[in-house]
Amino acid sequence: MGRQNKQKMKKCYKKSIWPSALLFIIFLGSCVGLVILFVTAFQGFLIDEKIADIQEDAANLGRMIEFRMQKNNLSDAVSSLEEYMQEENDVCITDENYQILRSFRNHVPDFKRVENITIFESYRVVPELDPTQANGEQKLLITYRELLKRSLNALEHSNFEDPRWLEEPLFHTNYWVEVPIRLPGYRLYYRDSVTIFQKNVFYMNVAILVELLLLAIPTLLLFMNVVSSVAMQKRMVHLLYQDPVTGGKNWSYFLERSKKILCQLWNTKHTYAIVNLHMIRYQDYCACYGSKEGEELLKKIDGFLKISIGRGETFARFAKADFGLLLRCASPQQCEKRLKKMLVELTGVKKDKMMSFCAGIYLLRPAANWKRMQRRQIDIDQIYHFASAARGTMRGKEGEYIKIFDQQILQEQIWKNKVEETMEAALLNEEFQLYLQPKYHPVTEKIVGAEALVRWISPTDGMIPPNRFIPIFEENGFITKLDDYMILAVAKLQSEWKIQGRRQVPISVNISRVNFVKEDLAEHICHLVDSYGADHAAIELELTESAFFGNKDLLQKILKELKMYGFHISMDDFGAGYSSLNSLKDLPIDVLKLDMDFFRGDGAKQRGEIVVKETIRLAKALHMKIVAEGIERKEQVEFLAEQGCDMIQGFYFAKPMPIEEFNERVEREL
Repeated sequence: MGRQNKQKMKKCYKKSIWPSALLFIIFLGSCVGLVILFVTAFQGFLIDEKIADIQEDAANLGRMIEFRMQKNNLSDAVSSLEEYMQEENDVCITDENYQILRSFRNHVPDFKRVENITIFESYRVVPELDPTQANGEQKLLITYRELLKRSLNALEHSNFEDPRWLEEPLFHTNYWVEVPIRLPGYRLYYRDSVTIFQKNVFYMNVAILVELLLLAIPTLLLFMNVVSSVAMQKRMVHLLYQDPVTGGKNWSYFLERSKKILCQLWNTKHTYAIVNLHMIRYQDYCACYGSKEGEELLKKIDGFLKISIGRGETFARFAKADFGLLLRCASPQQCEKRLKKMLVELTGVKKDKMMSFCAGIYLLRPAANWKRMQRRQIDIDQIYHFASAARGTMRGKEGEYIKIFDQQILQEQIWKNKVEETMEAALLNEEFQLYLQPKYHPVTEKIVGAEALVRWISPTDGMIPPNRFIPIFEENGFITKLDDYMILAVAKLQSEWKIQGRRQVPISVNISRVNFVKEDLAEHICHLVDSYGADHAAIELELTESAFFGNKDLLQKILKELKMYGFHISMDDFGAGYSSLNSLKDLPIDVLKLDMDFFRGDGAKQRGEIVVKETIRLAKALHMKIVAEGIERKEQVEFLAEQGCDMIQGFYFAKPMPIEEFNERVEREL
């Protein structure tokens, strides 16, 4: 899965959770706020209602006094007050220093502690001292918490069969309120009280409990929704990071987890190794035992690695039978030793099956203090491919199973990247040049044919030999475009020779085995050659021996079509691998090209000559021509001439050369 797709999916998961979580937080906060508001409103309902009564009584009393005052005469005001207060609250009059001048009824305020006077809603209020209090103080107001505590204490001693238990007082206080009057030097106070009963608190508590129950249901539902969303996210993340074959972690997890481990501050001082662990011939294993058995094997490998990987390390399957590992190492030697042990133990995962493994390593050295942030820029995927490239250099090397990525491999990787970046432009700019290596008759020593070879002449790197780019093209598939380019170049050359009246020498062109998966290959080659009007018989299509071990039915069909179009077919490098005589029997081959290794080395010269002699005899019996390549010595030419070899190609006669030089050689023979 691409990194951008993975990030988009993560954002999608977060978006699916945050709305529920945010709604839950908002709703929970609203519930708490409503409860607080409800309690505050309750306390305000009990107290503020009485305060409103205080304000109203004080205002009425003040207006009455002012209305009855005449010329600010105190005696008139007092007479009016006595008449008004016959059945009303206690009232008293003081001077500016709170000395009582006159009082009505039996109670008088205590102004000894003037600091008790409280400014409350623009009115002066004097709490009346309670002699039962230890400190002699009386509260003017009471909190809901204190009321609730008193209510619970009262409930413990209440008789619920008596309906009057709700009328039990929980709080009572007396106070004196100053009435604003326009009499300079005098103050007027009247006495009032506040009483809160059990029923006030009980009914309010019932209302609060009902409210909490009503709010608890949606709160619980929202909480369950958040929990469900979190659980769903964990399941989705698990699926996102799960390998469908092994059931373990996949490559996306490895990339993210490895980056996290490497970037941790306490890990920057350690050496880490990113390893490409590869099972050799896994496809052969699946071919023998079936794909299902192959998947079971991968699960066992995954289980083994899970046990072998320590804390602060990780692993995951990359593809097929390739696993990526992040290992902490004390040194390169310790890393190799540990991996060797793992490779040996892995061979015993299936005790009744023979298996072998190899590994490529890329070492990440400890980062200096000022370079610790550089690990954040590490591309884990690219480093893994470096480790894979190191493992790839062991291909075909017996007895070598572990390889550490080094500068040489890095240079080869850089060169590969450079080739792949420039190959398309090089093809368009015709940097690939057609070179010809003559084929000579061993007796007449005259040119009887040629092989088309490609040379890359780069404006920056000069002449690039084929072994520096052909393997890369075969790996990335660009070889098919190069094959078409070379066929067109040979067809163009043959057409020019025909128009110029020159001698038309048959030229063989290599066709990569990659092309032989196209059912219309014969028609495609015919179309390329016909675009220049070249003779089909003048072009020989050369196949490597490895091409004959693919889809034999399709290969046979393509070769028969090419023969029908008039092309000649040759088998290149015969004897380089495990040659199949069935290929000579079943396929329409015109030319057999002996591999140069037959003519190298002196240890088995006699046996080699016997093989060459019998191969030539077999080819003659099958009406095939024989070409021997890689010939460098005169005695080799003489031996091949005695055996009836048709053509010789090699440095003994000529190296590959440009077209102009080849034309000059042909003209000199006329």
